[in-house]
Amino acid sequence: MDLNSLRKLVEGQLLRMEGNTFQDCMDRLGLELYPGDYQPVRAAGPKGDTKNDGYCPKARVFFAAHATRGERIDKAKTKIRGDLEGCLQEHREVKVWRFLTNDTLPGEVDQFIDNELRPLHPSVTIEVWGLKTLADEISKLKRAQVDRIIDVVTVDEPEFEIVVLSHMKTGRDLWPILSGCLGWLPHEEPDDCTDEEQDLIDGAVQSFRDWSDISGDIEFSSSSVRDAQRSITAILDELAKKALALYSATLDNYPLTGGPGTAARSGDSGVYAARAAGGVMMVSYSTGVNRPRRRCRRRRW
Repeated sequence: MDLNSLRKLVEGQLLRMEGNTFQDCMDRLGLELYPGDYQPVRAAGPKGDTKNDGYCPKARVFFAAHATRGERIDKAKTKIRGDLEGCLQEHREVKVWRFLTNDTLPGEVDQFIDNELRPLHPSVTIEVWGLKTLADEISKLKRAQVDRIIDVVTVDEPEFEIVVLSHMKTGRDLWPILSGCLGWLPHEEPDDCTDEEQDLIDGAVQSFRDWSDISGDIEFSSSSVRDAQRSITAILDELAKKALALYSATLDNYPLTGGPGTAARSGDSGVYAARAAGGVMMVSYSTGVNRPRRRCRRRRW
């Protein structure tokens, strides 16, 4: 997953949080940013949380976490002023006071902090981490840390694998790929195929599926396997009469998670199939040559 996609995921998770859920998330963030120093705090007794939602005793950084949902400007100002001044009254040597919210503060509130609160308390660094800042700071961390903070498991996009396709001329060439096949990728024919070509490709693919389905039952008999290979050779010969050729390959440990294959005109076109051991097939216009150009077809696995 790229950084931009991760940031959007984090923003989405933060936006959904309310109340204690957001504060719990901010505690996890504090524990990752200040390992060995951050201390979560919960309200208890007559003084509640003493205007402190978590702090770092060594770094003297204090946090106020508040899940915001489009609060009125006057209410937001009152909340921020009350939390800041309450924290300064209850705690010593506050070097940094950081207000954490899963919203973006209105300009008037931000101006209130800069024009009124900061001049009143010049010895304290007053910060506001809104939605964008929180998402940026979280996304900078390692993936395992991000997962712990937002309490979801992020998944990377599957990597590309390179599959080199070879020209299948006989059933003997194709049989090792069809034998024991456990799954197939959907296929698409070229848009400009004739009806006859579409029927021929569909029939060939269906025959390959049928042979694959019964391959486990006939593997014990050499004569049955030879009959299957001869039948497949006859199908390949029919494709060749229409200037169509079959390309195929195997890739070890192929997981059954692939998407649809595609086909188009020219030597790059194809109809795909796959097996658990990593098989890929492509039916293509051969353009009169016996061997296809050496090339690699990239597929997501």
